[in-house]
Formats: sequence, C-alpha cells, structure tokens
Amino acid sequence: MVTPYYDAVIIGGGVTGEATQYILNRFTNLKRCALIEKNRWVGEVNSSPENNSQTSHDGSTETNYGLAHALKVRDAARILRRYVESKKDKKLFRKTNRMVLGVGQKEVAILEERFRNFSQHYPGLRLVGREELKHIEPKVIDGRDPSESVCALVSSEGYAINYQRLAEWFHMDVEYDENSEFRTYFTTSVENIIPHDGGDWFEVRTSRGVFSTYTLVAACGPYSLSFAQATGYGLEYGILPVAGSFYSTGHFLDGKVYRVQKENMPFAEIHGDPDILDPKDTRFGPTTKPLPLMERYNYGTFFDYIKTPIVSYRGLRSLIKILRENKLMGYVAKNFLYDAPIIGPLCFLPEAKKVIPTLRYGDLKRRRGKGGIRPQIVNLNTGKLEMGNKIIETPRGNGIFVTTPSPGASICMDNGKYIARKLVQARGAGYYFNEEMFLKEFEPDPIERLIFVG
Repeated sequence: MVTPYYDAVIIGGGVTGEATQYILNRFTNLKRCALIEKNRWVGEVNSSPENNSQTSHDGSTETNYGLAHALKVRDAARILRRYVESKKDKKLFRKTNRMVLGVGQKEVAILEERFRNFSQHYPGLRLVGREELKHIEPKVIDGRDPSESVCALVSSEGYAINYQRLAEWFHMDVEYDENSEFRTYFTTSVENIIPHDGGDWFEVRTSRGVFSTYTLVAACGPYSLSFAQATGYGLEYGILPVAGSFYSTGHFLDGKVYRVQKENMPFAEIHGDPDILDPKDTRFGPTTKPLPLMERYNYGTFFDYIKTPIVSYRGLRSLIKILRENKLMGYVAKNFLYDAPIIGPLCFLPEAKKVIPTLRYGDLKRRRGKGGIRPQIVNLNTGKLEMGNKIIETPRGNGIFVTTPSPGASICMDNGKYIARKLVQARGAGYYFNEEMFLKEFEPDPIERLIFVG
C-alpha cells in the first residue's frame, strides 16, 4: 500500500495559494506541505499590481452586490485588513476614501435606497451631495453640468492593496522548523494529477517529479478548473476568460470612484483610482474583453484553453446564450475597440468622462502589456455565468479547486480559513485547525472555538 508523503499540496503561488499555505502553517498541525509555483516568484500573474484592480472589496460601494453578498464580502475583507494593517508596510497598502458616484435622478435614487439599506451595516458609509464632493474629489465635480443631479456613497474604509506584496508577506510568514516541513517549489509546472483509491489521495506529477498527498488545493485561476476536471470534478463548468486593461491619466483622483452598475450587466462599470505603485497616476478600467487564453499575454496558454469544455458545441451554445440574454454583443465589441491604437482612447474617453468631466483625449495613455485575466465561470447546464467566488470540492473535501474571480484576492484569507477547515477534517483524527487563535488574531469580534477532528 502506498502512503502519501505530504499532508497537503497547494498548486499556485498567488495571493490565495500563499494565504492558504500561511494559514495551514500557522493555525493547523499539518506537518508536511508543498506549494508548487510554475513561475520564479510569488504573485507574478493575476496577483501582480499591474494586472488587477488593487482593491479590497467590502461590498459597500459595489452596486453589483446585493446586501447578502456584500455582507459576506465585508466580513472576509475585515479579516484581510487586520493582517494587512499589522504589517505597517507602506508598500503593501494605502487607506483612502472610496465612493460610488450617482449621476442623474435615476442613479441618485438608487444610491439613496442603497444607503438606507446598507448604512447600518457599514458605519463608515456616508451619502454626500455635490458640495461635499467638491472637497472630497474636486475633479469629479469640475466641469459637470450644474443642473445635473449628483450624489455619492462614500466610505472611509477604502483600501488599495498590492496583492503581490501581500503574497510575499504570507510567504515570509510561513515558519520553518525541525518539527514541520513546509516547502515552496518555484519554476515547477504541474503536468498531471492522478487520484488514487477512489480519490483518497492524489499523485501530482510535475516537472520536478511526483508529489503524493492526502489533500490537494489548486489556487491557480482558470487552471484550477482544468485540474478539477482532470480528476473528474466540475465537468458541468466552463471558463470565459475576461481580460481587463487599464488607462493612465495622471493625477485626477485621490481615492477610488465607482459608477452605478447598469441593470443586468454582469461586469463592473469602468472606474478610476490612484495606482498603488504611483498614487499620482490615476488608472481607469478595467475594460472587459473575452480572450481565449488562460493567462494574459501568455499566448502559449491558448492551447490549454481550447482543451477546456467551453470549446465545444455545448460551450458555444452557452456563450451565445449569455451574450444574447445579457445584451452583450455591442458591449464586447466596444471593449475590443478600447485596446485599439488611436481609436481606442477616443472610444474610451466618454466612459472615463462620466467620472472626470474635464478629461481630454490627450490625458489617456493605454497601459500596454498590463492587465490580467478574470476566469468567469460558465455553467454549461444552465448556460449562465456564475459570478463571484467559486470553489469546487471532491466529496471528501480533500481536493479543493479555487478559481477566485473577483473578489478573489479580497477574500483570500477567508478562503484559506475555509480550506484549512476542510483539509483537517479530511485528514481525520488527530488533526485540527485552531480557529480560536485565528479569530482572535484577525476577526474584529472573535468567536472562541476550536475545530478538532477526533
């Protein structure tokens, strides 16, 4: 009988994989864990600050979130922010105002209603009008029609986060001692995953050799679904990879400014915020462009993408249904134009001017070679997008596959907490996750409890 060597193997050294390794190391008694990353360092793909929105989502100003979803994201965001603030690292995060801007009577009414429903759950949330907006974000009001109705929901809890830097902190906080073996293997690509004994353990075949493990976590964006399907799970899902690009404009905003979400639109409206790497440079985006790639600008991943179930009659039918029912054909075409030279900024300018009325064509500079891929899940049975966090599990909970589209990075520690619970339960008697310690350290109102199996 083969005995697996590792208690856990994690595939993916982005912010979710690194958060999971940190939590397993710090708050469980699992002894042997390997993290496998194909790149040379942590967070080089979608966790890179040049490839994502740099936002700690909490649901307060994201009008595509209903109240129930917003509160789940809020609680997860608070855990992450406790960790981030403990580092006292100016390169890791900036705290600013964040807002959602309403223009016109319809949008103003939407924000007034949202404030009535949300304010009791978000103490730092305020509803402000034109005069106060002039002081908070003057460029939002400059040049705007004085007769136009304007208001904003403003939160004082706006966090911009460098998620690659965060992944580095998680990586550095993993403790190595003589009683445990936590190792990270860089420049190591996964070639295949083979479940054994009905899925009781896994053989992970890599460019560095074979890793045998009782439990497995895939936290590698769209590849997580591919690995799940390689082991026989999540076969009802496909991926619509959505590429997001950004424009730079110079210094126009000091905090993040969202727009009110359009009805029935699955993707967030274009918004502006200061770059975490250079707060004097305001970014606008992300655009929304479907691309047949698993990783942005890594064109070799096209061949991995065409092996996924979305490239089939059932997948094509689902995509056509999504485009038709959400009236996305014109939207997608417009977003492709945004990346075009010369005409791209011209097409993008009206969208950005909805936030900054005085913005000019010459202010917009496309960030070439920047921007990541969001792996939106498509349910091939229903022909619909499944938005938000998506985790696929094996029946025993010893195999967990995290796709983490938006708001994945914002909830990485909450996902890591959930994964830790599942893995120690799957390992059985004698293994525990010290949730009491975790909650005491990271949750604002800790509930004392200890999950122990056996």
